[in-house]
Amino acid sequence: MAKAPLSRPVMQKPDVVSGESHSRLTNVKVNRNRTTSEPPKTVRMTPAEKVMCSELADEIQSITTKTITDSTLIRAALYLAREAGPEKMLEVIKDNL
Repeated sequence: MAKAPLSRPVMQKPDVVSGESHSRLTNVKVNRNRTTSEPPKTVRMTPAEKVMCSELADEIQSITTKTITDSTLIRAALYLAREAGPEKMLEVIKDNL
């Protein structure tokens, strides 16, 4: 007993809309600062500096939903250092290190 061949419904493409009323969803590429492809950089810190870094990361983590790690904190400090300039960084190095 042979069955009838399957038939598919006819596909209808939506009408093309141009101009500002075009509301079709599209993917948006987001460039993120991914560091997983980079080899890790060893940073030497005293035990007190490690505690200070962890405490500051925990304080920042408590006010945001973004994961804040010690590495994130150090990377953010690089941007702050760039804004402050080399003279201010040298002053901080002389005073604290």
